[in-house]
Amino acid sequence: MNLRPSPHAPFSYVPGIDPYSGGVIAAPGAEIVHVTLVEALPWRLGFERIEQITSAEGVERTALCAVELRCPQPHSFDGFIGFNREYRAILSEWGLLVGDDNPIARTNVAPVHEPPDETSLHAFSYVRSAPADGPVSFVVAGAGDLMDQSDLQPSSIVADGADGPETWRLRIEQVCREMEERMSSMGVEWKDCSTVDVYCAHDWFSQAGATLTGRIGSAVRAGLRWYIAHPPIEGLSFEMDVRRVSIEKIL
Repeated sequence: MNLRPSPHAPFSYVPGIDPYSGGVIAAPGAEIVHVTLVEALPWRLGFERIEQITSAEGVERTALCAVELRCPQPHSFDGFIGFNREYRAILSEWGLLVGDDNPIARTNVAPVHEPPDETSLHAFSYVRSAPADGPVSFVVAGAGDLMDQSDLQPSSIVADGADGPETWRLRIEQVCREMEERMSSMGVEWKDCSTVDVYCAHDWFSQAGATLTGRIGSAVRAGLRWYIAHPPIEGLSFEMDVRRVSIEKIL
């Protein structure tokens, strides 16, 4: 995972797959701002809202660097690929792609309670100028319990259909390794995280919570945010994303 600079805005990204990058990190002299919408919007309307907010902040829409979606229910593998094709087309229209690369990080999960009627924009992040000596800011994209994030097929699911503490340990360790590889590409680690998000519809913590808290070390001081939600693909059970930003907004 070699970090690559975006030609559109002051951030670099971890190359990923067609629908998203592995994560983004602000360049020196820039910072990432994280915005959560008070009310989620259907995702296409959400992109219009992103443009309104970034324009009001005095930055171009190409400052967008990460997106957080909520879907009604997990997709089949084919359905996920189909949605990603539509989503990537919007990024292309916005001029955000870098050749074949998609530099925009993303998390997409299915809430168990009060899910949206259609895939909706929950939050997003953008970059803006900041003092050069400010703290590093970054967003690591969501990753679920797949043995290979680019291998979108059932055979890649960790311990597919199994249960029990050892199974949950394997899932959590696989997702943590993915987080660590992406962070390592950006030159950051667990202790640099200000937010650690977990997305799971099951009681993973009673079975293997110590696996996660032991793995993330001092990052646990900031707490864990556990969303009762499914990863975006049927059969997956556990997903995470992490970030460090100086500015959190609710608009």
